[in-house]
Amino acid sequence: MLKAIVFDIDGVITNLSHFHFLAWKSIYSFHGVALLHTEWKHYAGKPRLWIAKEIAKRYKLKLTDKVLGEIVDEKNDLFIHLIKHGLTKNDIINGVKQLIDHAKERDLKLIAVSTSANAKLEMKCMELNNKFDYISDYSVHQLSSLSAKEKTNVSNVLFALHYLGLRTDECIGLEDHIDGIREYNHVGIYSVAIANYDDTIKLEANYSVDLPEQINLEEIIFNYYKKDSSDI
Repeated sequence: MLKAIVFDIDGVITNLSHFHFLAWKSIYSFHGVALLHTEWKHYAGKPRLWIAKEIAKRYKLKLTDKVLGEIVDEKNDLFIHLIKHGLTKNDIINGVKQLIDHAKERDLKLIAVSTSANAKLEMKCMELNNKFDYISDYSVHQLSSLSAKEKTNVSNVLFALHYLGLRTDECIGLEDHIDGIREYNHVGIYSVAIANYDDTIKLEANYSVDLPEQINLEEIIFNYYKKDSSDI
């Protein structure tokens, strides 16, 4: 029985890429790098330290581990400043607010996940924190002990489900990246892809739409239950 919907924050609820880009561009400008927006697609969604090292490598900067660590911290501080002053409810992706409201009307639990430690702040800026039953929080002991490699959306989801007393087969997971879809499939969460016209992710997801505004909750729920009947 369907009891919850899982939302990836960055890419499903909102797009934070521009805030990340501006923060990295500003920080590296002090090291003589004019980071271009066209380059950003190579770094988007990767861990902060990895990005710091890759940009330094690309521009042949000889930076110590200490300096790279300082860059990562400065970037995060600037990113937080940018979202505090720039991220609002108007940045919620078209169609998602309606989906959230429809899910609440059906008494479904709502879970927001991210590999970012800023998830709660991001949701607060968009005035969504009170609508969700669980928001990623890497300050909790079980998650704070994870390595950077282990910090995935699905690790957050599994913790959230344990916290809420739910099973993976009672959830629908909304994702815009193929790795997230694969993770959901692996643990038995019904995967719904925001495919952005990418046929590859469509093939791997249980259900897909090209854009968030095309999401029809009733249709997704119908297909969620349909897959159960097809297994009989």
